[in-house]
Amino acid sequence: MTKKQVKSKRLIAAKNLKRGLLGLFAILAIIFIINSPILKIGYVKVTGNSYLPREDVLQIARITEPINIFSVQTDVIQNYLQNDLRIDTAKVWRDFPNCLNIEIVERLPLAVMNCSYGYVDLDKNSVIIDTYKDPKKIQKPVIVGISLDDVYTGDKVENEVVNKVLSYLGYLKPEVLQQIIQINIADANTIEAYTLKGTKIILGNIEDPEDLANKTNEFFYDVKTTTIPVEYIDFSYARPVLKIKQ
Repeated sequence: MTKKQVKSKRLIAAKNLKRGLLGLFAILAIIFIINSPILKIGYVKVTGNSYLPREDVLQIARITEPINIFSVQTDVIQNYLQNDLRIDTAKVWRDFPNCLNIEIVERLPLAVMNCSYGYVDLDKNSVIIDTYKDPKKIQKPVIVGISLDDVYTGDKVENEVVNKVLSYLGYLKPEVLQQIIQINIADANTIEAYTLKGTKIILGNIEDPEDLANKTNEFFYDVKTTTIPVEYIDFSYARPVLKIKQ
């Protein structure tokens, strides 16, 4: 091999080394930029949540703020959200340069029941969508008269009376549902509801949940226009019986 050939090979090797180092530096620079604090997301925008607090949505999504906008896997976050029973659907997308959007449709609870370790939220299908111990988290009517044992999130409560009550609650207008604080099902033939103002609503055995809910909606509409205090109204008769507080 001549000196010229050796020199040529050395030049080629040097060029290859230079290219390799430049490539390595480029990769390191990209990694540095991606992990740079400059690219941390300034805000995660959560919409569609009326029942779940924003903090709970972020916890379900396994997000800790601030996060890096380039390290976010929107499809993974979306799967985390949609796998939670409290969320019906979820959509996640980026808004550059510094925002991550989370839009959810909640699976709202209709009622709460006591269980051996605290409370459970039930949806319209009698499915337990949340469990907790703190009574301050209760936001829906509490069904009393029976207690649940050994139940977990995702379980379905197989109880005919509970199913009737949930069906009835589902037909109530949202503003009326907010006024109901408790439903007693100790006697399946004389189910009673209680309002924030202490009025008792005797529902009977809830043979027709939709019709009974319509009557309840009408009752609440009527009492809004009067100052007369109502002790109870009994819907178990063909014609409702109303008693005024003395």
